[in-house]
Amino acid sequence: MGEDDSFNPHGGSTTASSSPSQPTIAELSAQVAQLMQMQTQTSKLILNQDPTKTTPTSTQTTTPTSNQTTTLNQNQTTIPTTITYEASAAQIGIKLDGTNYALWSQVVELYISGKDKLGYINGDLPQPPLTAPTFLRWHTENSIMKGWLINSLEQSLIGNFIRFSTTKAVWDAIATTYYDGTDTSQVYDLKRRVSRMRQAGGSIETYYNTLQSLWREIDFRRPNLMEYESDIKRYNDILQEDRVYIFLDGQ
Repeated sequence: MGEDDSFNPHGGSTTASSSPSQPTIAELSAQVAQLMQMQTQTSKLILNQDPTKTTPTSTQTTTPTSNQTTTLNQNQTTIPTTITYEASAAQIGIKLDGTNYALWSQVVELYISGKDKLGYINGDLPQPPLTAPTFLRWHTENSIMKGWLINSLEQSLIGNFIRFSTTKAVWDAIATTYYDGTDTSQVYDLKRRVSRMRQAGGSIETYYNTLQSLWREIDFRRPNLMEYESDIKRYNDILQEDRVYIFLDGQ
């Protein structure tokens, strides 16, 4: 019997095999049970996962080069500044009704001047060329200013002025319609309203304040042109006395 032969009790000899031994049934069963347990745990994790939460992914932040930064800055200068002006005229506390142009124009002019946009109605900010870099900003602000004027008109007047393209055109058209270049018609209308004013069951405070408002407007349009202080005082005393009579007559 050679060195590679082993004794077989059933007779003959066998050659030794180098193959590893096969796992037993018990070992296979244990491995299967372990795999099933791992699969069950994985399924539970998937079912319990919040669908609204996502696993963050890594992001890469790219720092622009100096050339890219310069390009970005150049591009940003061509974008107009965001306009933040309110587009309604709710804060203009008066509406033009065709008879109150003098007061309306003063209030609107003060309001627009307070927004530092008076150039849109006095011609200091004319429309730039369509190809100018400032055109877009001008067009936007002009639309806002025009909206303020239109919204400060009574609804029956809006159709007469809505189609003018610029704020100044609207402003000039309104002035042409309701201002004749003198104060004659306005003073006449103011004095007519004073003569017809009556308390008519309203509060005496409201009646008095309304008269005072009309008188102040008349004084603004018809100032005292006297030069000597004594004459001015005498004139004002007579004027105030006459107005007391008007006030008492309207009660």
